[in-house]
Parts: sequence; C-alpha cells; structure tokens
Amino acid sequence: MSENKELTKIERELVLQYLMDDNVPLTVTLEKKPEQADAEMIGEKVPVPEKESRIPASAVFPVAIPSEQIKVLNQGIILLKNPARTVLPFLGKLVKVQFYFNHLGLYFITTMKECSQGLAIVIPSSIKRIPEVFSKNDYDFSGKISYKAADSVVEIDCIPMKGYGISSTPKWSEIPEENQHEAKSLLEKFVQEVKSGQTNPIGNGIQLLSIVRYLSEKNIFPQEPVEGRVKPFFIIFADDKRIVLACAENSENLDSELKYNLSLFFTLSENKLLKRTVQVECSVEKIYENENSKNIKCVALKYENLKEEDSRFLYERITGKILGK
Repeated sequence: MSENKELTKIERELVLQYLMDDNVPLTVTLEKKPEQADAEMIGEKVPVPEKESRIPASAVFPVAIPSEQIKVLNQGIILLKNPARTVLPFLGKLVKVQFYFNHLGLYFITTMKECSQGLAIVIPSSIKRIPEVFSKNDYDFSGKISYKAADSVVEIDCIPMKGYGISSTPKWSEIPEENQHEAKSLLEKFVQEVKSGQTNPIGNGIQLLSIVRYLSEKNIFPQEPVEGRVKPFFIIFADDKRIVLACAENSENLDSELKYNLSLFFTLSENKLLKRTVQVECSVEKIYENENSKNIKCVALKYENLKEEDSRFLYERITGKILGK
C-alpha cells in the first residue's frame, strides 16, 4: 500500500474481510467545515448559515466509535449499534472515517445514513492510506534533544508547532474564543503556583500564554499513518532563557531530574544553505498539565551555561531586536 494512494481491489477486499472478522474502532470526522457546509455563492459573497442551521459543535471534532458498537455486513455496510448522541450530528453529512488495519492508518469518505437498523456507513470503492502528518521539512528553526540511556544515546526531534509564531510575542487573542475560559483558569493556576512559592520563578512569564493555549486546545493531532508511533516534541515558545516543548500522547517523557543536551538549528539565508547550530545543556524547569486533557502536556526547559555569543544570537534572532539597543 503506497502512501496516500487508493487501495487496489485486492487490498480493499482484504481490508473488508478484516473489518468483518475483527470489528475495529472507528474515528468519524466531519469532512466539511461547519460554516461552509451549506453555504452557496451569491454574487461575490458566501453567506454564513444562520445560527440555528449551523452544524452543531459536536460534529466539528472527531468522534471515536468503539468496536462493540459496530457491525460490518458482507455488503460493505457498517451498522452503528446504539450510537452515542455525539454521532447524531453527522447524519446526512459527508464524513471521513478513519481506522487502523494492522497498525496502518486508512480512511474513506462517505455519507452517514439512517436505515431500519439505525445509523449506517457505506464503505465506498475508494479506501486510502492516511498520509504522513509530520514530514521531514527543512524548517527555518528546529531542534533535537539527546540524553544517555543505558549504553545508547536517545535523540528526539523538536519541530515548530504549526500556528505558534516562535519569533513573535505570544498574544491572548491567539487563543480561540471557545477555549479562553479554560485557558484563563489554567493561567491563574500557574501564576498562583509561582506567587505561592510552589514553583520557582519563571521570568516574565510570557511563555505561559503559549502553554495555556496549547493545553486548552482540543483534538490537536489528526490520526497518524502508523498506530502508536512516537511523536516528536513541538516547539511552542523559545527565547534566550528557555524553550517550551509541547508533548502529545506517545511522546517521550522527560525526567525532571536529568540533564539534557539541546541542539537548536537556524537557517540564516533564504536558500537555506547558511545555517547556525546552538548547543546547550538544559534541565526541566516545570512540567505543565491540564487535568481535563490527560494526553498532552508542556515541558519548559531552562538553558544552563549558555555561551554569551549564543545568548545574544538567540535574543536577536527570536526578538528581531539588537541586544543593548
């Protein structure tokens, strides 16, 4: 099965047999954006549907359907037995259905329908492999963490998180409005921990905006092409004092008692031929978590013994300002 290519007829038959023999959990996602689903072009404007006609928020995010609620018929029809209320908004809508076949992620696009036995999903002729999400891009800024474990050295890639401007100051307005209430509660909690002495000083604390933004996000990561694969760390904040890494489910855990070697890579020209690497030892300053989102967390790493010229470079590169001016 080649990446993001349609399965052959034989491969599709194998997958159908697999689904019939071993009911597997499915993830269903709305294929169209909620405010565009029913919009039509009128002149040069696309009207936004009235509030009462918009697709409910429960249909915006992926919904997991456990295997015990699924029955696959010989005709290639998936019956949903006693579906949860969160599935109902998908009825009559175009949806993406994702699942794993021997740890490989597959998906198809179809319409969820209603039949005499309940809700049904017809498996179409086209089934594709889930494409790679985190490709090896030539980032302008990236990193790598390494540490010794037994007789080997563990290396973990750190890549910039999409939508988080590393070279710009985090802003409250960057947090989606629907997440701001939860983000505010987290921010107040983390600030109070510093004021009460539970947490060591954290500088001006501007990094907390990126941290609470990430921790209040919902369904950040799409389903991956290979089940259970270790994810990289995602850079959501960096300055000349620390770096903040966002961790997802299946990310490596960092021990607050260990020292880590951090390499930061910067491109210095548009053609990406000129590069600079900053290497520094670092330690865990604090691990931030949200009790409502158990699978994600943020790790703030504080630089130790950073060379003066590297500190100056980081300050000027990230802030765009000349140090001392």
